[in-house]
Amino acid sequence: MNIRRHSHAPTWRSLRSWLCLAMALLLVACSPAPQPATPIQPVYVTPVRHGVGESERRFSGTISARFESELSFRVGGKVALRAVDVGQSVRQGQLLARLDEADLRLAVDVAAQQWRASQIEADQASSDAARFRRLLTDGSVGGADLERQQARADAALAHLSRARGQLDLARRQLDYATLSSPFDGVVTARRFEVGQVIGEAQPLITLARTTALDVVVDVPESLAPDLRAYRASARLLAQPGEDAARPLELSLRELAPSASAATRTFRARYTITTPAASMASAAGPRLGSTVELHLSRQNSELSAPLPLGAVLSVAQSPTVWVVDPNAGTLTRSPVRVLSQTNDVVRVRGLSEGALVVSVGAQKLDATMRVRAVARPLADAIDTAPVEASGAQR
Repeated sequence: MNIRRHSHAPTWRSLRSWLCLAMALLLVACSPAPQPATPIQPVYVTPVRHGVGESERRFSGTISARFESELSFRVGGKVALRAVDVGQSVRQGQLLARLDEADLRLAVDVAAQQWRASQIEADQASSDAARFRRLLTDGSVGGADLERQQARADAALAHLSRARGQLDLARRQLDYATLSSPFDGVVTARRFEVGQVIGEAQPLITLARTTALDVVVDVPESLAPDLRAYRASARLLAQPGEDAARPLELSLRELAPSASAATRTFRARYTITTPAASMASAAGPRLGSTVELHLSRQNSELSAPLPLGAVLSVAQSPTVWVVDPNAGTLTRSPVRVLSQTNDVVRVRGLSEGALVVSVGAQKLDATMRVRAVARPLADAIDTAPVEASGAQR
């Protein structure tokens, strides 16, 4: 009886198949995962439409005194009296402070005694010279004796004049121990206390004249060259009553020749030209009050209105994102700001019909793919009401 044995040993063909399958699985496991498609971000855009409008800028400013004086004693000494505080209104000639006068009065007494002594010597020398002149007629004295006596009399008169000047100086220094207000104003700073020893001409009190007030504001560097072409007015803030909303007429008086190193802004000072009679009926500007400065002028060049959020870095090097609707890419384009309000900014430097990102511009970058979406109510930008702006806070 023949028994057929079946061999279960793997053949070379089956081993090769299994090896190929294992290598295929290994290659699939090591291959990189497919990259997801770049998302396309929808963005609101506003088309550029050029036109002629009024340039308008608004800034925050303060009421400042045109004239401020640093008051000091003309002599040194110990402060014996302080008669004013910061913020106090004073009248011309009003006492502000006084020094201890004991040493100065002693100097006056010494100078007075020296003057009296010099006066006695001058009288005696003059009398002797007159007597020698009478004796010269009968030959009792010689001419040389008269000349010497006359010289003594002249020297005594010179000493008397010097003593008189020293007495006057001592009395003036006594008067300098009292510090009085040179004009009507408000004390804005005080740098001394009773009992303090101060030096001659040391600044102690800052006095501001309230009859001549200016509006002080810092304007951006891009606006400074054309600042004189703008009409200026100001409105007082934080004052009750209907008269507080009445604008103050202004005239540019002074513009700083160089920009501040810290803020890169130019300081401008405007004179209030509103008649005093008109301000008397209103609340009136007060020293240190906050005002809103309104600058406006009619444009002679075409510009495009855009939402305020479309412009990046309004103060310095302003730019906007321009969308290419076909490629879906972003391009950062520089613009020149002509006008700015709370909601709308007028710019130059863009082509007609360009699509500008008007919402969320700060969150975009040039590598993003976008899809332009028309901003709702975009046509209302041209007729947007002009309101107060917080520009350049």
